[in-house]
Amino acid sequence: MTSPLDERAERDLARMEAARAVKAKPSTRQARRARSVRALRSRFVNADGEAFDPPGVYWIGATQDPMTGEHREGEPQWICGPLEISAFTRDAQGSEWGRLLVFRDRDGQEHRWPMPMSMLAGSGEELRAELLRQGLDVTPVAVRRGKLAEYIAQARPEAKARCVLRTGWHGGAFVLPSMAYGESAGEPLLFQGAMSDGVALGCAGTVDEWRTLVAAPCAGNSRLVLALSAAFAGPCLGLLDSEGGGFHLRGGSSSGKSTALAAAASVFGPPAYARTWRATDNALEAVASMYSDLLLPLDEIGQLDPRNAGAAAYLLANGHGKGRSNRDGTARAPQRFRVLFLSAGEIGLGDLVTASGNKLRAGHEVRVIDVPADIEGAAGIFERVPDGTTPGEFADALKRAAAAHHGHVLAQWLDMLTRDPGAAQGELRANRDAVFDSLCDGLASGQVRRVAQRFALVAAAGEMATCRGLTGWQRGEAIWAARACYGDWLRMRGTAGASEPVAMLGQVRLFLELHGEGRFSPWRDNGENHKPRTINRAGFRKGTDDDGGTAYYIDGEVFRREVCAGFDPRQVARALANAGALRLGSGGEFTRKERLPDGRSARVYVVLPALWDDDEDVA
Repeated sequence: MTSPLDERAERDLARMEAARAVKAKPSTRQARRARSVRALRSRFVNADGEAFDPPGVYWIGATQDPMTGEHREGEPQWICGPLEISAFTRDAQGSEWGRLLVFRDRDGQEHRWPMPMSMLAGSGEELRAELLRQGLDVTPVAVRRGKLAEYIAQARPEAKARCVLRTGWHGGAFVLPSMAYGESAGEPLLFQGAMSDGVALGCAGTVDEWRTLVAAPCAGNSRLVLALSAAFAGPCLGLLDSEGGGFHLRGGSSSGKSTALAAAASVFGPPAYARTWRATDNALEAVASMYSDLLLPLDEIGQLDPRNAGAAAYLLANGHGKGRSNRDGTARAPQRFRVLFLSAGEIGLGDLVTASGNKLRAGHEVRVIDVPADIEGAAGIFERVPDGTTPGEFADALKRAAAAHHGHVLAQWLDMLTRDPGAAQGELRANRDAVFDSLCDGLASGQVRRVAQRFALVAAAGEMATCRGLTGWQRGEAIWAARACYGDWLRMRGTAGASEPVAMLGQVRLFLELHGEGRFSPWRDNGENHKPRTINRAGFRKGTDDDGGTAYYIDGEVFRREVCAGFDPRQVARALANAGALRLGSGGEFTRKERLPDGRSARVYVVLPALWDDDEDVA
């Protein structure tokens, strides 16, 4: 039987539990307030003109009444014009994530920009500047600007796409900033960058008028045909896995060099497509990455800083930028690209390199091929002009036509190449190899063969474009132009062999011509008067018995430090020996042990008069 005390304890426990239950259950006002918060959650709305005026992206926040505590919708705040986040983007390695932004400008033109998500890392100024540049209206209210980045970041589109960070070939597709040609395996390919374009591609006029007014009149002018063929060859670099490099039209002012660049640029877009050399090597690296697998026209090489000239040549031709580090010291992946460039100027790359006190290397001339623009018997680059037209009038007409009709032929060319990349690759390779064999004839050095390869590629691309009806030329025109320019380059170079031995022998000749009298003491037998004394003596000079010339006995250190400055001394000695201009030691050594007039017995380099033989014999 339960005691009164136990009954009282049970009643107290029941009252405590009931009190806790009442306290835990929200009041009607609290429940209503919770429901209103959930229903009126802050959100973005991408609205058309029927729902909001003006149309665009709005931020609608949930506000709380300070008197009643009720939540209600705040006033919609306009953030920007209509903006759709249509796809996630990332590269093949699952990095470089971004969003595909789609919107229309005030003219109704649609813009599709794959934006890198890295642009949201800062304050968003760079993002807003690019969207404004493309024509999207963005709120000027400072407190709302940050909502644009928030809107983009929180978007969760269903579609996905693969992004690439450079133009050109990616598998069987060719990607431009605005579109892609050909088919890609899996997801669509998009060019993703901090700017939507950066390359002045564009279309105007018609392809028929371009062929009639720009391409066809260039026939018979080897430099103009070479320039246009190079434009078609740019997109073929990646198809044939060819190395980058360029051609430089070198000649006097008003010889027509800029006209050639304008004609080549018209394959891709308006005159603004061409660039100038007035840039730092870092800027050139950024430009090259935007022109990958395209032709990069560069005018006025004289504006290039001589200190950067040699590095710029290697940068553009080798196809990869500087190695850089991240903030934490780890290595950052360098930019990679393939670019064929066409340059022009009154001086050559070698002039800039030597003006900075550096030495011109064979690698420079292989990467930047100097083509003389002033043709013997012609008016600058113009070998043939239309009847009743002066060279100046012809140049002006070509420039006007290139400005009025451009860009359409690139679309046709890329469509042809990507329709069946394997067949296009086979045709180009066969034509290139045939032209290359005819240029080299199997006798040229490795350096000359690399140059011939580039001329052959340009000829093959020009011929293929001609066969597809894009140029209006007769068949063989591009091959003739490439052969003519290659021949002029080879004659200007002076030899089909390696250029280093020629440069080495030239440097030794120059040293002896400058210092032969002043720093080389006449050879006299011991005991004869040796006054006046030779200041800063480099060796001795002595007449030879066979041909009456002078042999120079050069001190070993002087030979290595001064005569061979910038070259490997053993390579210089070998070049002298191969030219018959070095008297070898008894065991075939490059130096000989001689008893000199001052009483010393020393090993010296004995340079013979054969050094001044005909250049052809020496080389």
